[in-house]
Amino acid sequence: MIFNVLTVFREIFRSPLKYGILSKAIKKNKIKINLYNYNDFLKNNERIDDSQYGGDAGMVITYDKASRAIEAIKSNNSKTLVVFLTPKGRLLDNKLTTELAKTKNLTIVCGRYEGFDQRLIENYADLELSVGDYVISGGEIAALTIIDSVSRMVNSVVGKKESVEKDSFQNSLLKNSVYTRPAVFKRSEVPRVLVSGDHKRIAKFNRNSSLTETLKKREDLLEKAHISPEERDMLKEIKVQQMKSSLYLALVHYPIEDINGDIIKTSLTNLDIQDIARSCKTYGIKKYFITHPVKEQRDLAESVLGYWRDNRNNRNKSSKHEAMELVKITQDISEAINSIKSIHNKRPKVVATDARIMHNMVNYSRLKDIIESDSGPYLFLFGTGWGLAKEILDGADYIIKPVGGYLEYNHLSVRSAVAIILDRLFGCNF
Repeated sequence: MIFNVLTVFREIFRSPLKYGILSKAIKKNKIKINLYNYNDFLKNNERIDDSQYGGDAGMVITYDKASRAIEAIKSNNSKTLVVFLTPKGRLLDNKLTTELAKTKNLTIVCGRYEGFDQRLIENYADLELSVGDYVISGGEIAALTIIDSVSRMVNSVVGKKESVEKDSFQNSLLKNSVYTRPAVFKRSEVPRVLVSGDHKRIAKFNRNSSLTETLKKREDLLEKAHISPEERDMLKEIKVQQMKSSLYLALVHYPIEDINGDIIKTSLTNLDIQDIARSCKTYGIKKYFITHPVKEQRDLAESVLGYWRDNRNNRNKSSKHEAMELVKITQDISEAINSIKSIHNKRPKVVATDARIMHNMVNYSRLKDIIESDSGPYLFLFGTGWGLAKEILDGADYIIKPVGGYLEYNHLSVRSAVAIILDRLFGCNF
């Protein structure tokens, strides 16, 4: 396989290519690396960079001069795949690395300064590529990363094919934990199964180790992994054991805004009681509070719960009965908060929801990180009508971004919003 690299600093590549697998692959003619410098294609006192139109700071790699270099490379490599290294590009992952290894000729164009004149990308790039969501000084280190990862996928570059097949990120999993001699050191032992000689048990142990390492450190990878139903059940059981028992939810009927922004009380609905209870049970919410200041409405809710309690023995365990046991009727939000305080000896952090965009909202990934790093408790508030009153939103610790599509219309039922938000925060993606 041939790699063509266009760079401002060719010298950066010299040392890394002298060592390890890449050096051996070059000596065995498994890969060939051609290094090109932009400056080799400049005339007289020309520079490869120039200031930006529009007045922003930083220099830009010029279209006319850089195009000479790219045209020269393409003239000697007619079927080359041209890859521009930019922060805007597709993220490099194992799947893409495998795809790139199938090409016979790859041209990597390294950026510097503030990047490329956009016309270069529009006219020459077959692919824009990024090695991660961070900034480095230029494309050279990124290019070395690509050359190394792609070369490993080229046949015979790595001595044992099995080593590549069992690397991390193969099948979207991290590699299992590995051990070597001595078997015992400072009272720490290698897992006994690995020295048992039972290859079937060892294979199963390593597979489970790979799965649990991925779950622990990169759960997002499991979404694309090929796992059996039994393995999925095992991973879900691990997650169940780790789930927090400090998550609460309240459906608020006062104070609520109407379409005109006036404060009103809304009426209970039977479906809100049942369906939200089922969502709470599905996603591990400890208690579902229904708040209402009107006694007749609270009595109505109690009668609905009474029906399910009285008929509990007439249904199987997987029916709604189990979920309805989570419901607790309260007069207001304060009563719900005091109930939680009596359990945890501290006030819950309040997460409010609203269908309107506000400047101080938190996104789902950030809130998920916050909850995972904190013991809680947390109380999620969902409003009825046209949403929670401003006083409730102002008193919340967090306001989470609304759910919805790209269209202007956004009038999901509160039952739908609860299910979607809980799934984004606590759902299983594997």
